[in-house]
Amino acid sequence: MKTMFQQLEENQSIDDIFICAGKTVREDKNGNKFLLLRLMNSSGTISAVKWRADEALAEAFNQGQIVKATGTVKMSNYRKALEIDIKDICPVAETDEIDLADLLPSSPRDLGEMESELAAIRAGITNTYLAVLLDEIFTDSMYRAYCQAPAAKGFHHNYIHGLLEHSVSVCRVAGAIADQYPEVNRDLLVTGAILHDIGKTVEFDYTTAIDYSDSGRLLGHIVLGEKMVADAIARLEAFPEELALQLQHMILSHHGEKEYGSPIRPKTPEAFLLNHADDIDAKANVFQKKRAESDEPWSEFNRPLDRFLYLRKVEE
Repeated sequence: MKTMFQQLEENQSIDDIFICAGKTVREDKNGNKFLLLRLMNSSGTISAVKWRADEALAEAFNQGQIVKATGTVKMSNYRKALEIDIKDICPVAETDEIDLADLLPSSPRDLGEMESELAAIRAGITNTYLAVLLDEIFTDSMYRAYCQAPAAKGFHHNYIHGLLEHSVSVCRVAGAIADQYPEVNRDLLVTGAILHDIGKTVEFDYTTAIDYSDSGRLLGHIVLGEKMVADAIARLEAFPEELALQLQHMILSHHGEKEYGSPIRPKTPEAFLLNHADDIDAKANVFQKKRAESDEPWSEFNRPLDRFLYLRKVEE
């Protein structure tokens, strides 16, 4: 069972896996080394201390590594807050079976429900070429990455499974818009919604923290995503040139303006609607997170949205 830091009680025993979010080696007045630590999982962070740490233990793991720790919850004499008095701590060598959603912030939505929703959206695409393209792109490894990846480092859906949550939501918004405009190619719009952020599967590294990969910093998810789709199209026989052109345009233009990272502005109705569906969901997620994080009526000034956010809900 994952340790929930908000529910800890004094003298509670701890035996769990964490990310070492901070590590400092100190010496007491007798010259004995001890470790001051910050341990993190998806519920937050907590201070911890390992007294009498020998040289081998002090060098056994570094900040940013996944560790297994046992100990007891104590009240800190200095901070007057709960901390973990560590008995044993060691790095975790095999991390493949660890669910990152237990260690990093993750989507509030159930993963299985989101996967089922994505499957239903894909099943509704009647254009054979687009359906086959999605099959070509979503190999087992790519599908796992798509379901696992965050959608951002700091702005919206910046947590594990965030890319899946955002993409499914953009599909819903885009589909609702398409219902109002029968001339819009619904299959093309929905496929663009599924794939618009596919480059984020490689834009971010998120083993123990969400940060940009080298290719993410140098190229960005728009360029990376367009290349992934173009490469997949090239592997298919007789994929219609016009369909490929418009789908790639949607990916390249989905941020709307050059100042927001798109090399080209939307020039088709499907690209235009995708840009706005993406923008709506990203900004709505910011409001949702801020409301969940605070009981205050106003947020601090939000730089990405360039405004203060009013967070008070209207009661039913």
